[in-house]
Amino acid sequence: MIEGARPVIEALRARRRRIHEVSLPEGDGSPARRELEALLAGAGIRVRASGPSQGVRALADPYPEEDFEVLLATGSPRLLVALDRVTDVGNLGSIARTAEAAGASGLILEHRHAPPIAAGALRASAGALEHLRVGRTPNLARALRLAAAEGVAVLVAEAGGPPIERLAAEVLLGDLIWVFGSEDRGVRPGVRHQAHASVGIPLSGETASLGVAAAAAYLLLRTAEIRRDGETEAKLGSGFRAHDASQMPGGTNEIS
Repeated sequence: MIEGARPVIEALRARRRRIHEVSLPEGDGSPARRELEALLAGAGIRVRASGPSQGVRALADPYPEEDFEVLLATGSPRLLVALDRVTDVGNLGSIARTAEAAGASGLILEHRHAPPIAAGALRASAGALEHLRVGRTPNLARALRLAAAEGVAVLVAEAGGPPIERLAAEVLLGDLIWVFGSEDRGVRPGVRHQAHASVGIPLSGETASLGVAAAAAYLLLRTAEIRRDGETEAKLGSGFRAHDASQMPGGTNEIS
């Protein structure tokens, strides 16, 4: 079951699983309702009316998860997000929403230490999980070790770690997995041992740390910004090299 107008809209847009029936509450004239009706028009999906208190719901096939090894085979450069014992569906959904917005291709979850991708997580992600691949593994430490052996950099978010700006640009521009741990216990030692580096967020106030969803939002969006800047610089560099060096100030074709 998918609950909420936005998660149902994103499930229809993503087209990753079959929607069998959608229930629409009567008397709802919101923009989301109009967007939903436009997507349903001619889609061949059964629509029925429901009470105003029930909200939008959709009966759908199960969420399409896959094995971690399949997810790891994603094309390069890979940006993946691993969660270590993040069991709160609100945090999982919020991180998934940020990960998808940051351009991540998938989410890595353990079979036992992560909740199922169900109505609560889908709603918390505002439907972003419908666009994000989820790979499950029985052992996160072993999965990260496999990824590292394939040349994927593994970064762990930890309070007190050096800021992201201290990392070499090549690390953030290449294949990368970010690991975020639970708010109360952090990342397990065995998982941390697989990381190439730990990264923190400098804080200016009295608060000792951020919640995991807020920390993930900062680090993932910062990563996305750095990756975009890197692509832009590469394109600019290629363009400048195509011109005569004499046209550049000082007779150089380098970008300062």
